[in-house]
Amino acid sequence: MASALDGLGDIKRGELIKLGGISGTLVFAVLVQILFFSQGLQDYPQAYLSLFYIPMILASYYMPKYGPFQALIIGTIPFAVAYGLYTPGTDYAIFLLVWLIIFVVIGWMIAYLVMNSEQAREKLQEASQELEDNKDLLDTALWGAGLGVWEHDYRDGSDKVDARWRSLMGYDPKDDLPSDVFSVHVHPEFQQQYQTMESQLRAGDLDNSKLELKLYRKSGEEIWVRIYMTINRDRNGDVIKLVGVLEDITSFIVQQMAVVSANEKLNILSNITRHDILNEITAAQGYLGLLDLDGYILPDTKSYDYLKKVNDAIENIVRQMEFTRQYQDIGAKAPEWHNIPEKVKKMAVRAEFQDLEVNVDCPVEVLADPLFMNVFYNLLENTVRHGDEAKKVEVTYGHGQEEGVIVYQDDGPGIPDSVKGRIFERGYGRGTGYGLFVSKEILELTDIKIKEVGVEGKGARFEIAVPLANIRRL
Repeated sequence: MASALDGLGDIKRGELIKLGGISGTLVFAVLVQILFFSQGLQDYPQAYLSLFYIPMILASYYMPKYGPFQALIIGTIPFAVAYGLYTPGTDYAIFLLVWLIIFVVIGWMIAYLVMNSEQAREKLQEASQELEDNKDLLDTALWGAGLGVWEHDYRDGSDKVDARWRSLMGYDPKDDLPSDVFSVHVHPEFQQQYQTMESQLRAGDLDNSKLELKLYRKSGEEIWVRIYMTINRDRNGDVIKLVGVLEDITSFIVQQMAVVSANEKLNILSNITRHDILNEITAAQGYLGLLDLDGYILPDTKSYDYLKKVNDAIENIVRQMEFTRQYQDIGAKAPEWHNIPEKVKKMAVRAEFQDLEVNVDCPVEVLADPLFMNVFYNLLENTVRHGDEAKKVEVTYGHGQEEGVIVYQDDGPGIPDSVKGRIFERGYGRGTGYGLFVSKEILELTDIKIKEVGVEGKGARFEIAVPLANIRRL
C-alpha cells in the first residue's frame, strides 16, 4: 500500500514539475513583453514573441491531446498584454493575428507528432513485451521437450548455448565452454557426415537439415542425439550463424537396437524351424509318392482320395511357409531409395517374364522398404499368371498435389468389379494368394497406398500413390 502511494506521489510531483515549467516560461515571456513595451520597443515584436514558443512547445509535448487549444490560449496572451496595458495600433494587431495563426499551427503539428511518437512507442513496447512472452514460451517448450539450443557465430567464432544444452552435454552453469562448442563433441565416426552437412548448409544446397549421430558428453559418456540445423544470413546472403537444436535420443536408439537384435534372433529361429519343417514335408511328399508308385493305393478309391487330400494339405503348408519367409523380412531394415526404371527393366528380363514387353516411363526414385521391388515382381507375375496371354506392360508416373502416382498397366482381360475389393486380402485368388497382400503390407510401411482401378476387358491397372517426401526425380 505504501509503495502504491509513493508511486502516486511520484506521478503528482512529475505533473507539478511539468506545469511549473510551462507556467514559469509563460510568466517569463509576459514579463519580457511588458519590459519591451515599457521601454518603447514594441517595434520589435519578434524578439519577445519568440519566447512564447517555449511554454507552447512544453505544453504540446507534455499534454499533446490539447495541443491546438493550448497553443491558442498561450498565443492570445500577447494580445491581452499588449492591448490591456498599451494601444499598439492596427498594424500591430494584424501582425499579431498572423503570428497567432502560425503559432497555433505549429502547436498542433508538435502535438500531432508527439501523439504519433507515443503511439509508436506504445506499439513498440507491446511488440517487445509480446516478443519477450513468446521467448519465454519458446524456452519453456524447448525445456519441456528436452531440446537444447546452440549457435555458432562465423564472424567472430563465438558460441552460445542455452541451459538445457548445458544440461544435456554435462556442463554446469558456470563451466567455460570449448571453442566451436558442438563439433568438438561429435564422435569421430560421424565427424565427416556432420562436416559435410554443415558445408551443404553454408553453401546454400540445403535450407535446413536433420541428422542422427553420436556425441561425447563433457564426462566422455557417449550419447545418441538428433540435431536440426539451419543457417542465418545477412541481407547480402553472407553466412552469419549456424543455429542448431539438439535432442537426446539415446534411450530410443538403445530400444531400437534391442528390437533389431530380437528380430534377428527370431528370424534365425524362424529360418531354422522353417528349413527343418520343409525337410520333413519333402520326406512326407516322397513317401506319399512311393505309395502311389508302388500301386498300394488304387485310383477311384476312398484311399486314393484321402491320399490326394493329404498331398493338397502338404502343398498348402508349403505355400504358407513360403509366405512366412516373405513376411518376416517386411520392415526388418530401414527404408532405402529405389531407382524405378533401372530395377523394373532389370526385373523384366528375367526368364519368367520374357514373353512380356515392359515399357517404363517413370523417371523417379522412391524411398521405401528394401522389399519394395517385390511389389513389381508380384504385379508382373500376376500379369503372366492371370493375364490370359497378356503381352504388354507399361509403368508410368504422374505428379499430384500431395503425392506422386506410379501406374502399372497391362493389356490383359482386367479384373472384374466383383472381386476388386478382395484381391489384396490374405489368401485370396489362385496361386499362393499372398502376393498382393504382401505387396500392400510392404507399401504401407512407408505410407504408400496401392489400388486397382482398371476396367474389365481393358487390362489391369494398379496405381501406387507415394508421398512426395518419398519421391525424388532422376
